[in-house]
Amino acid sequence: MKTPILETQRLLLRPMTVQDAEKAFANWTHDPDVAKFMCWKMHQNVEDTRQWLLSEEAALYSDYIYHWGFVLKETGELIGSAGLSFREEKGIYELAYNLMKKYWNKGLATEASQAIIEFGKTTLHQTAFFGCHVKDNPASGTVLTKVGFHYEHDGEYYCDNQERNLETREYILKVDNND
Repeated sequence: MKTPILETQRLLLRPMTVQDAEKAFANWTHDPDVAKFMCWKMHQNVEDTRQWLLSEEAALYSDYIYHWGFVLKETGELIGSAGLSFREEKGIYELAYNLMKKYWNKGLATEASQAIIEFGKTTLHQTAFFGCHVKDNPASGTVLTKVGFHYEHDGEYYCDNQERNLETREYILKVDNND
């Protein structure tokens, strides 16, 4: 299924394209404060971001990856991204998000995550979701708990072909079928 456009009170969530590369690079993919909490390496140049966005475009019709860019309705600014990716080893979708530092602690990641989880529940008919965050980023855990996730245990996330290991806190959201 094609990744649909979602809308919240303050955000338009839309699939990203290579045309977004310069804005994504300028706003968050090259920011070391954002990248240090993510499993991807900080982008060194716009071409790194273009390559990432080419893979996003290729996955637009995938049933295993749904990814959105966050556009602030008020200004039209592209300020972050999030998505659901199917984790085969866990048998559920993982929610992940990142946001331009200027917009941290304003409730935007929570707002977007709520819409994405609602899409997962109603359109994908999922009954559980996985989420995790780097231990040094408790604000991301706050987002997860605000949208209904519950802490399960500490874990590890191996990144960059096993070159980097991030200590994480892992969460599960179980959906009540009566929702």
